[in-house]
Amino acid sequence: MNVCTILLAWRCVADADVVLAANRDELVARASAPPGLLSEHPRIAGGRDLVAGGTWLAVAADGRLCAVTNRRTGSVDEVRRDPDRLSRGEIPMAALTNVDETGLDAFLDGLGPGRYNPVNVLYASHRVAVVAHIDDEGPPRVVHLTPGPHVLTVRDVDDASRPKDAKLRTLLDGALAAASNAADLELHLRTVLADHTSPTDDPLDATCIHGDVYGTVSASTVVVANDRVTYRQAAGRPCATPFEEVAL
Repeated sequence: MNVCTILLAWRCVADADVVLAANRDELVARASAPPGLLSEHPRIAGGRDLVAGGTWLAVAADGRLCAVTNRRTGSVDEVRRDPDRLSRGEIPMAALTNVDETGLDAFLDGLGPGRYNPVNVLYASHRVAVVAHIDDEGPPRVVHLTPGPHVLTVRDVDDASRPKDAKLRTLLDGALAAASNAADLELHLRTVLADHTSPTDDPLDATCIHGDVYGTVSASTVVVANDRVTYRQAAGRPCATPFEEVAL
């Protein structure tokens, strides 16, 4: 139900504080609803998981967003998800509806361990960008991001030891260097999301994964500028599906 690849340019583009691009990799048969309005006050849009509830990415009209990715630590037991734990899809809406940014660290600290299956949580806005790594190995680790490009998949944020993450960082850096503004960067990042090449022999290390059972099922981009939030989604693989704007 989670996003599995997130590319973030935070406060490093002249005309936007946040530019995010993400692929959602999931079981193809898992039911979900396309992005729509999830809350009126505050105004928040996002997709809906129809199996466990919640969302993988929530975007607020005031420029805040929160997303979750699966987390892998290398533990043999981690693939065994505990069905009795809370849905990780609850986290994005809880972060955007119940939390003042001054209490963000306390909120993230309260998410584990043991309440959720392993998860990475990204929160970003004009003012702050934070990632929380939550698993059963100890209390959540909260990382405050510095202005610049960042990559988050299923391990730690900006983990260059993983070939997929290292490749994504190279592509993100290249997109930033080639883009003249935020709109241009978003277009470059759509191309990155559609990339089928894998840096290893594992096809799951591709950014856009094709599979009959598991693969990339949708993609999203978010641009947060001073006067506007633009949220777009491709309701299928980004290599073959157009991005359409989501109303906020």
